[in-house]
Amino acid sequence: MISKLIKLRESNIKAKWFLRQAGRHIPEYFTIRNKHDDFIDFCLNEDSIVDATVLPLKYYNIDAAILFSDILLLPHFLGQEVTFKKNIGPVLKDICINESFLKRNINLNEFTPIKDAIFKIKKLLPSSKDLIGFCGAPWTLACYMVEGGSSKDYAKTRTLLWNNEEIFNKLIKLLIKNCVDFLEYQYLAGCTVLMIFDTWSSMIPDRYWVKFGIEPTKFIVESLRKKNVKCPIIGLPFKSGEMLIQYSYESLVDVVSIDWKTNLDWALKNINDNVITQGNLDPVLLSCDNSLAIKKEIYRILDLTKQKCHIINVGHGLTPEVKIKNVKYAIKLIDDYN
Repeated sequence: MISKLIKLRESNIKAKWFLRQAGRHIPEYFTIRNKHDDFIDFCLNEDSIVDATVLPLKYYNIDAAILFSDILLLPHFLGQEVTFKKNIGPVLKDICINESFLKRNINLNEFTPIKDAIFKIKKLLPSSKDLIGFCGAPWTLACYMVEGGSSKDYAKTRTLLWNNEEIFNKLIKLLIKNCVDFLEYQYLAGCTVLMIFDTWSSMIPDRYWVKFGIEPTKFIVESLRKKNVKCPIIGLPFKSGEMLIQYSYESLVDVVSIDWKTNLDWALKNINDNVITQGNLDPVLLSCDNSLAIKKEIYRILDLTKQKCHIINVGHGLTPEVKIKNVKYAIKLIDDYN
């Protein structure tokens, strides 16, 4: 349905799915997760990838499955130790970003469980449902790799950029190449939509926003098209503010995902007319007990996009506190909307 919307560009098609839909708000997720001591092992276990990917479709009438994975698989396969600690999140071992490290490339043979899982998922999905593959954008991957995990300001990353732009450039180029290879791999395995997550794009200094927020994504998209990757590509420049507009014109993505802090009316009036929009719903709303607020927000988005091609989604991932009944209610509102 999503790829159909993007291809036909018909505003009467209201496709819907949710970022991080196969996550911790669904109880059965923990049954799958608890089979693995290590989260990376979880992301590379064929059967668990399949089970986690299709799980939300057992609950929700949504138009796509998103491959269960994690953007930090790329640093892992580039040789950086990645662990996930309870109540902390990802922890990445310090690395020396030297010439030797910058010559590394992922070995696609190590992704065989992902390919095999995609093949199984495609058999389970109705033909009308898309399967979304993804990667992290180079800037966001660099943030995690340099910082060693999550951060409120990614000061170490920005310090490296200001101190040694040459090395930082080489790191970004390494990540661009490997993002291209990984996305192409997912496409060839059977994914029908691809997505590039720039979760920490808001941390890019203004002087460098085009260089590290737009140009890497543009190069990835151009490279994929040269490799005959024909599927739609979604870009998420999270909390990018007014730079969202330039991103929509220059990144070459087919769809721009909009966070909940961005005024949707403003975005629709200024974003490239050739680009489809997605998102804008605050995921926290779906954890609340206020059904009227959910109805008002869903209708706000539907009313604003009535004459536009827009994919209904949250501005970023569903949180563990999200209530299944609220997601179902939101979907019913979308399906019943005229």
